[in-house]
Amino acid sequence: MGIAFCFSIFSVRPLSQISWLGRGWELNLGTVTHPEYNNMKKQLKLAVKNRDGIGRGPARRLRKSGQIPAIIYGKSGSKTVSVDAIAFRTLMRSKGDSASLVELALEDGGKELSIIKDFQRDPLSTAIIHIDLLAVDPNVEMTVSVPIHYSGEPVGVKVGNGVLDIILHDIDVRCLPKDLPEFIAVDVSELQINESIHVGKLPKAEGVTYPGDENRVLALCAAPEEETPVEETPAAAAATPAPSTSTPAPAAQK
Repeated sequence: MGIAFCFSIFSVRPLSQISWLGRGWELNLGTVTHPEYNNMKKQLKLAVKNRDGIGRGPARRLRKSGQIPAIIYGKSGSKTVSVDAIAFRTLMRSKGDSASLVELALEDGGKELSIIKDFQRDPLSTAIIHIDLLAVDPNVEMTVSVPIHYSGEPVGVKVGNGVLDIILHDIDVRCLPKDLPEFIAVDVSELQINESIHVGKLPKAEGVTYPGDENRVLALCAAPEEETPVEETPAAAAATPAPSTSTPAPAAQK
């Protein structure tokens, strides 16, 4: 049973020079190892523009012009902005389902570090119609939901015909922005029948903690359900006609 972190790490430099490196922590039979750095770099940037009008009318006009209304939430309050729709779709394709930091390029030339808190889609067209961004302080810990990526086929499924039951698809982590993992990889291939993986079994990576109960189950390998034979009830037996024992009458001669 192996469990791994995939980190999104940036160096301590001005926000305009932030870059990410893939970094992993792996747990194998209780031993934490630190593999080499991944050479692939990932950096998310997004330009935002100030907007004054609020309400349905101004928002509708923004969308027609190819912009998406957005709000940046921070300790000092909220700021209404707009984002280019094509640029945001491109960013989301690059981000995938990972937990990632986004460097915002403000209209006044400033930079702000953020995470995508939420976004809404039109129920008919599925187009993104609003974005919520949360500004984060590089020096202050934050709590963020991170996806869990499961891999492998449990031994209990391959050999014992068990069923893999995924309980948690994501988990909250508390860390500094620089320590934010993109996702947590969990290998379930060694799970036997009636075995499970708990939050407490996740590796203790420096700077990352899991708020809440460490006994929470991430995934388990359940035993196969036994087929219960259907017993015939007395009523059903009485309703079944008994086989006829009488000899059929001879056919009439013509």
